[in-house]
Amino acid sequence: MTLGVTGQGVDFVVNGTPVTVRGAHPHLLSALREELNITSPKDGCSPSGQCGCCTVLVNGKAVVSCQTDLGKVAGGTVTTLEGFNPEVRDRFAQAFAACGGLQCGFCIPGIVVRAHSQIEKKGSSLTRSDMARHLGAHLCRCTGYTKILDAIEAVAVQSSPQPLPLGEIGTRSAKYEAAELALGDRGYVDDIRLPGLLHAALVFTDHARADILKIDTEKAMQQAGVVAVYTAQDIPGDPMVGIIYKDWPVMIPVGGRTSYAGDVLAVVVAETREAARAATSQVIVDYAPLTPITDPKTAISSTDIAVWKTDSNVLSTSSYSRGDVDQALAGCAHVVHETFATQRIEHAFLEPESSLAVVDPEHGSIHVYSGGQGIWDDRNDIARVLGIGNDKVTVELITNGGAFGGKEDMSNQAHAALAAWLLKKPVKCTLSREESFRMHAKRHPITMDYTAGCDGEGRLVALKVRALGDSGAYASVGMKVLERMAGHASGPYHVPNIDVQAIAARTNNPICGAFRGFGANQAQFAMEGVLDRLAEKCGIDGWTIRSRNVIKPGMVWGPGQIMDDGCLGAEVCLESVKDEYYEAKQAGKAVGVGLGLKNSGLGNGFKEITRAVVRLRSDGVTEVRHGWTEWVKESTRSPLK
Repeated sequence: MTLGVTGQGVDFVVNGTPVTVRGAHPHLLSALREELNITSPKDGCSPSGQCGCCTVLVNGKAVVSCQTDLGKVAGGTVTTLEGFNPEVRDRFAQAFAACGGLQCGFCIPGIVVRAHSQIEKKGSSLTRSDMARHLGAHLCRCTGYTKILDAIEAVAVQSSPQPLPLGEIGTRSAKYEAAELALGDRGYVDDIRLPGLLHAALVFTDHARADILKIDTEKAMQQAGVVAVYTAQDIPGDPMVGIIYKDWPVMIPVGGRTSYAGDVLAVVVAETREAARAATSQVIVDYAPLTPITDPKTAISSTDIAVWKTDSNVLSTSSYSRGDVDQALAGCAHVVHETFATQRIEHAFLEPESSLAVVDPEHGSIHVYSGGQGIWDDRNDIARVLGIGNDKVTVELITNGGAFGGKEDMSNQAHAALAAWLLKKPVKCTLSREESFRMHAKRHPITMDYTAGCDGEGRLVALKVRALGDSGAYASVGMKVLERMAGHASGPYHVPNIDVQAIAARTNNPICGAFRGFGANQAQFAMEGVLDRLAEKCGIDGWTIRSRNVIKPGMVWGPGQIMDDGCLGAEVCLESVKDEYYEAKQAGKAVGVGLGLKNSGLGNGFKEITRAVVRLRSDGVTEVRHGWTEWVKESTRSPLK
């Protein structure tokens, strides 16, 4: 018998306590999280060993637990952050809070474990470059690593930086709950543990575009541990959701048609996550595959409708013009014409989407714990799907392990809510990394045809833009992204004559929606390229042409707004890099300069109406309930761990 393996169990010591876990776990991470309820190690890559979030110490060595077989720890010792010496925990927590070494915090517990391992080996002789090399095993989507290294260095040299206290509005302070996040003590949705919790897994389509002829759930229902299998016919209310247009089916029914690879056909609910996932392969679907429409240019000229229940492959057209562009271009000293293309980009947030729904049968209500970015939209759509009033649905935003726009749309919130509502039991649904890639919206790939002209001194005279964005199957906020692209087509520059059109196309590709910058990034990538080409024709450098055209207060910006002092930052930015730019050029370095501007606040021209509830309670607690993405502590903590 292998040391530490007894019968069907595996014996080892965790944080000083002997344990026996089931031998059927696929890896150590599963045993820690799913059986022992130790949640500081996180699953960010669906056990592929890519993210480092699940790093723990095995026999004193830092290892990625999702790639560690239970047989390798049998008879050994495992230490997670929960078992670290309290003084060590405090030093790391204070350092990360004081140095600003975390944002969403999802990756930090694993990084702290590896940093501790290196400090134990090398102490104050640990160099930043050496630690940076070891951080190659860890992905961090938020910070850029510099402040992480600052925090680790502070611990290594035994300095004691103190986090700034919470001050008044306008003062700097440490990130809220930074210490708890750094140590993995502040839970995310998938860290919530409840009695009687069931797990849901989604059945995705095998074809991006196909008619659904039959869905057979009988074999799946016979699998061990399976409690229920639901399809679109089990939805009691409206099956369509969406932030702006209600065009996104929660599940595709028999007789319906899939429109992208992230479409869901069924939800399997089981006693364990492993059982639910295993049973998804036993849901048998008969398809009539169709040729997907993947080229947006083909889509907008075709009469073949790409997306089920829509009547056009043109999602939106945003356009405006001012002056006579063609005549102005004809009189320009220099004209450039070029086509720019950006790619579809994945947000790569470290926390895959997870939702937990808990039903209160006595009051006929449901509470959904979400990691999304729009809890009021989620509430409204969940109520529509369940066929109940909005007042019967509460959506609580839990700490979010990164989002960047990718969690504005609902993903699995409605599926978890539906299963919980029908079973009257708590149900959690957590996506794998691969499922997350398939399901949530990406950054738009946009092809942008630019024609721009300037006078002999490099001052812009005219700009003509024709842009086509691939918005994928469902609307999400695609029309607003292309609207923003059109609005930012001229970048932070003054152009007297302008003609812009931006089309969002529906295709059978992955859905595209919000991503930081929201369409402005793509437009300004193109406009900055145009300026460099015009500068070359004029015989001037990149800094000079930008300085001669930068937007200033009183000027009319691209879509027609008269700019106020809010645009002053553009010129200030240029001036602040001038000396360094010319020093680099004089030194013979390859150097470029770019300038970006992004509208904010009330950029779409609507009156802003925000609502919040503030309760001053008799026990001295101030309770704030609102719809912002940043989580605020309420009077009653979520049932974490």
